[in-house]
Amino acid sequence: AGGILAFAFAMLEVSDSLILAQQAEHFPITKAIYALLNTLGNGYELASALGVWAMVFLGISIVGAVSLAGKRGGLFRM
Repeated sequence: AGGILAFAFAMLEVSDSLILAQQAEHFPITKAIYALLNTLGNGYELASALGVWAMVFLGISIVGAVSLAGKRGGLFRM
């Protein structure tokens, strides 16, 4: 469960990698969203669609981590 959450948060990380990633193939998803905003034409639509997919990915990751944790996953329960 912890590995799933660590992977999801690393994919959506927004601090150091926004500055340190110099080439497009090394960008995290958040830097790719920012780069799409500067695209002429439908850049805003592409960036918002990628943001929605990122949030869906994060939601699926959290649900997967909770289901793997089972009853011991009390940390995630309200």
